Amino acid sequence: MFTTTTTQSGIATARATRLPRPRMKALLKEGSHVGVQLVSYPSLTDTKSVVIRVLMAGLCRTDIYAAEGKIKTCEPLVLGHEFSGVIEELGSDVDGLKVGQRVTVNPVMPCRNCQYCSSGQSEYCQKSTFLGVDRCGCFAEFVTVPAATIIPLPDGISDLAAAYSEPVAATLAVLKAGIESSQKGLIYGNNRFSHLVKQILNVKNHHNITVFDPATEGPMQDDGTYDYVIETIMNHQSLSDMVKAIKPGGKIILKSRQYEPIPFKMTDMLKKEPVIHIVNYGSFEDAIDLLATGKINVEALVDGIYDLEDYSEVMAQAKQQESLKPFFAPGGSH
Repeated sequence: MFTTTTTQSGIATARATRLPRPRMKALLKEGSHVGVQLVSYPSLTDTKSVVIRVLMAGLCRTDIYAAEGKIKTCEPLVLGHEFSGVIEELGSDVDGLKVGQRVTVNPVMPCRNCQYCSSGQSEYCQKSTFLGVDRCGCFAEFVTVPAATIIPLPDGISDLAAAYSEPVAATLAVLKAGIESSQKGLIYGNNRFSHLVKQILNVKNHHNITVFDPATEGPMQDDGTYDYVIETIMNHQSLSDMVKAIKPGGKIILKSRQYEPIPFKMTDMLKKEPVIHIVNYGSFEDAIDLLATGKINVEALVDGIYDLEDYSEVMAQAKQQESLKPFFAPGGSH
């Protein structure tokens, strides 16, 4: 339990001192072992941190890579970075938020001190950490995050849709490449991310789009008719295929998080002189607006809602088919 006080601004603030809580369930990675364990309830790390009760948390490739040790992580580590929840506790210097408020979180945690953060370009922070990779994440009943990474949710968005805000914000990043609605585009890959890309491009009036599935269609032939190609899955063949697909001077937009080296031949690129864009995140606020207004249908992209204890089967299934996204409900009912 904890008690609240009210500041002069009328914001309810939880005291830093509280009665000890029971331990909580979390999906924990320690070395090569991943499993649900009882761990200590997370505390406020400083006066500007917030404890959130996790209601819905989505599983993605990054979580699986982290669980399998394909990317370097801190340890022991609570996995997970896509979620929605309710504020449980506030640091004493947190303004504009209140206990009981529904929120989501940008999983990228800038340092707030470097030249980029100081100049309002925190998205380029080279010292940033990532939730569920460099610090404990959201596959737990509760998680602690910096208040500055929190995005409040409107009343019209469900907990499930709100937990999809991270993938939608990531997808919106492809628009940074300056593609135009009149152009012919190719989405490389057939998975839940490519389906989300297509939905968002359609909402933004991009309709001349083809989805190419290398798993079923084989290597790309020398097409050369596309103004741009958006990558949603990367392997040894992907870059070569995308170069073949675009017109000379076309754009290759790289979006997925690939953690293994990818070979390519510079000679294949010279004749096309492609413009390569590597993008990270778009606006979380825009993502939430698209979800709250129902312009993006995430229900069609959801596999199901599971208990944390089902993680092994859920991860195995997610690796076999990437068309739908599974969710966990660590701190709420489903």
